[in-house]
Amino acid sequence: MKKKWVPMLLAFGLVLASPLSSQPVEATGNAATVKEDQLPAKLENLMKIAPEHQFTLRKGSTRIEVELLQWTLNHYGLKTAVDGIFGPATQKNVRQYQADKGLKVDGIVGMHTWAALYAEHKKPFDPEGKLPSNLRNLMDIAPEHQFTLREGSTRIEAELLQWTLNQYGLKTAVDGIFGPETKRNVRQYQADKGLEVDGIVGVNTWATLYAEYQET
Repeated sequence: MKKKWVPMLLAFGLVLASPLSSQPVEATGNAATVKEDQLPAKLENLMKIAPEHQFTLRKGSTRIEVELLQWTLNHYGLKTAVDGIFGPATQKNVRQYQADKGLKVDGIVGMHTWAALYAEHKKPFDPEGKLPSNLRNLMDIAPEHQFTLREGSTRIEAELLQWTLNQYGLKTAVDGIFGPETKRNVRQYQADKGLEVDGIVGVNTWATLYAEYQET
């Protein structure tokens, strides 16, 4: 009599261990990893705030701005959970992003890192390479009367500089903020043109930049 219960107990145990019981959990997990292609409106609205006025984010921050940061990192190619919590994984990816962009690698999202992140969402340039009129108008000012630009400058003239560097072939975010990436590309441009390589845009560099448009 005792032996008859053994097969029944074994069969009951197999039913309990069946993989069918885990299927709902797996389906939920897969649904949670679906990746959105369009920036949600609530995050896009945050970009109406200029980078220099954004909150500085660091490990421990828990704000909606952290979601914008994480969403952008994730779509840049650095897999990041969009949970609004600036934890170790987010910090690691921020540091990697900063290294990729030639920024100071400190894991802190300040003005220069925000500017680079914003640029990830910029629309592509006009395929015909036409300089926007608001920037073209700046060229009514002679090179010798233009503002001298250097790292830290935040002016519309910096957009003209960046736009020109980008069209020249030095990939530069057009955000109006003269950060490390812009400085690096200015130095490369100066070297290419036989100018003094100091990363400062003065009369001679402006004159050379203006000359890029003489044929148009």
